[in-house]
Amino acid sequence: MGWRAPETLALAFPEAVPRPMTGAVELRLAEAAIAPVSRPERASEVLVALYETLGGERVTAPLVRRLPSGARAWLLCRAAALLGRESGWFQADCSACGAPYDLRLHLAEVPKGPPGPGFPMTEVETSLGPRRFEVPNGRHEEVLARGTTADPRRDLVALLGLAGTAVEDACRFTEADLDRIEAALDAVAPDIGDEIATTCPACGAATRAVIDPLAFALPRPDEILRETHLIARAYHWDEGAIHALPVSRRRAYAQLIAAEMRGTGGAR
Repeated sequence: MGWRAPETLALAFPEAVPRPMTGAVELRLAEAAIAPVSRPERASEVLVALYETLGGERVTAPLVRRLPSGARAWLLCRAAALLGRESGWFQADCSACGAPYDLRLHLAEVPKGPPGPGFPMTEVETSLGPRRFEVPNGRHEEVLARGTTADPRRDLVALLGLAGTAVEDACRFTEADLDRIEAALDAVAPDIGDEIATTCPACGAATRAVIDPLAFALPRPDEILRETHLIARAYHWDEGAIHALPVSRRRAYAQLIAAEMRGTGGAR
């Protein structure tokens, strides 16, 4: 039986060099986070917008789609830290009563688990014989987000199988096979702790909150454009010049202008 090479890169927690944080980069991040596409596609766009190199390689859309899912989750948590939003309040919904509640998060403290032997592949003894699988990556996430069939476990196994018969095998695997494959992938894939166990303040039930930096840690376009408008109106600079500024300087100018408009700053 022939095996295809894994698509998933052997990069668990790669060295990540961010792009210089200008207004243009920040606005691209903000718009990527709310784009009308699937969450995996938004995550890919955010990673491309934020990072210049990963593991010494220049960042491209194909590269971030080949990153393991755990590495992508870790890089999104790092994005929050780079944007100064690694801690703060996050809103979640109780799994028991559905009531929203606020949770204090510190993304710098999110635990991460190293990959297992053989990463990014694993071999599993199944009812059809030995089969090899790669750990899931961003492209797999994007495909699964389209909801191809009513059986996502078999869809995933079909995508991750390295045998030439992977699609046919996915239909023939027993439930016990699927359990073994899932356990083997969990053992070899890098991972981060993206859930927090807590108690719902409304009903008192035990619940778990899923940490998603895309939901709360990235800037909002309206915040950036408001500051851009203030500076353009006061200094008559064009948008390109304002967005070329480092974010910290743009915010400082906007704060000075706002203070002056309130009558608490100095004269122009």
